[in-house]
Amino acid sequence: MPQNPGKRIVLTSDTTMMSSYHGGVMLGFAAIMPRRALPEWIFHNLFCPPVPVAKDGSAEIAPCGLRKVEAALLDAGFSRDEVMVAHPHHLEQAIGPNTKIVGITHDDPMGKIAIREVEDIIGRGPPFNRSKFLQLVHHPLIREHRPKVVVGGNGAWEVMGEDVGVDHIYLGEGETDFPVICRKIIGNETVPPVIRGNAVAGDVIPVNRGATIGGIVEIGRGCWRGCAFCSPAMRSLRHRPVEKILEDVRVNLECGQKDIILHCEDFFSYGYSGGRTDEKKILQMVSAVKELGPKTIDVSHLSIASVHHNQELLRSVSRTVGVGSDQNHMSAWIGIESGSCRILKMHMPNKARPAKIENWPEIVRDCYRLFAEESWLPVASLVLGLPEETADDVIKTTELVESLMDYTGLMLPLFFTTIADTKLGGRRGFAREDALPEHWQLVGLCLEYNLHHLKKLHRLYKERMTAGPAVHAALKGMNLMADLVLSKYMKRMKRGEPPN
Repeated sequence: MPQNPGKRIVLTSDTTMMSSYHGGVMLGFAAIMPRRALPEWIFHNLFCPPVPVAKDGSAEIAPCGLRKVEAALLDAGFSRDEVMVAHPHHLEQAIGPNTKIVGITHDDPMGKIAIREVEDIIGRGPPFNRSKFLQLVHHPLIREHRPKVVVGGNGAWEVMGEDVGVDHIYLGEGETDFPVICRKIIGNETVPPVIRGNAVAGDVIPVNRGATIGGIVEIGRGCWRGCAFCSPAMRSLRHRPVEKILEDVRVNLECGQKDIILHCEDFFSYGYSGGRTDEKKILQMVSAVKELGPKTIDVSHLSIASVHHNQELLRSVSRTVGVGSDQNHMSAWIGIESGSCRILKMHMPNKARPAKIENWPEIVRDCYRLFAEESWLPVASLVLGLPEETADDVIKTTELVESLMDYTGLMLPLFFTTIADTKLGGRRGFAREDALPEHWQLVGLCLEYNLHHLKKLHRLYKERMTAGPAVHAALKGMNLMADLVLSKYMKRMKRGEPPN
């Protein structure tokens, strides 16, 4: 059989990123589990099944960021014969002697965000996402043909300083600069090991050429709040024209996706100008998406402060989408980060604007009441171990979480991690040995919160999932097992003790 010559530019990711997640994107959190804690067949069958593959070995659905890079390359003059979004299980149909570049996207390739807490709690070694990423980087075809490996995406910074066989680390946006970099690599020109792509205007962000995982449709980029630990804070605020948003929705629906997630750093910042939320523009956009007929509509991220100051807008979005009639809920990732106003002033002074930062705990509680009234499910992040944090600061966060225990959602405590190109990029990250008893009490409380709501979340998310009865029955069993296995760690941590 003749050897496949390969595409010049192959775009891909590992199986923790290139998964359909059975239509329930929250199942992707299983990728942070240590490999030795979960058999691979369970991981791939229940949590992260691979995306569908086309006859030519390309991925039928792919991460939204990968689709944007694909579109940018095609818009820049590369032909379809040169560029391929490849399925990670079928790289033999994509990589060959003619392949010059393998571009890999990832959100957490080395497991430096949520992974360390899980490793500490369970003590079972490296997680799936790190293992699968390294497995991809060292794929036999990459080692044989030696194309230049370029890692990009939100987690590309994690590879800096790591000796893992990567040629170039691409930080920032790729629509304008990545095609230029590709031409230089193909032309054997010198390219630095770390590349920083420039931000692009909202109307320059291209329309996708294929479906995205979760039906994610980008509506804008950037955030003006400037939190010191957050990379989106380094980007200027932009939004895309409604026409391009709708084109991306159509691409997903025509490719068989039924659910749409509208993505930006803060959904209520769409159209933001002059210090004000543009309620009319947001509702017109949501209404136009709704008219295209997706089964469900969700948003990826919401600022709590934006919600607090635009509560009627959230109610209007719920009515427009049809929450309670056409779909049972909406969901969004929110950033609580801390219950300490002192820490907020130090690292997130704009977190509550235009309200005063001293009102933050009550702002959060007000929003949770609103989320419950409107059937929104918040997935909240907390950042533990920010520089200068004291036991008293942690206690204030614990008290805030305790006041939210009856509200359905998820609570994700993340150890502070130094992220390149942020205001805290030069500070040391937070590690297990830095944890106070109060930190373990907070992590234990969050675990209790999540276990308490997990079964209800599964029932609600079934609306969006494509899995059959056998998978749902197995997931219910996994929920029961999680209660049994994790309860001993939870009790230990709630006493202020390390998990093991």
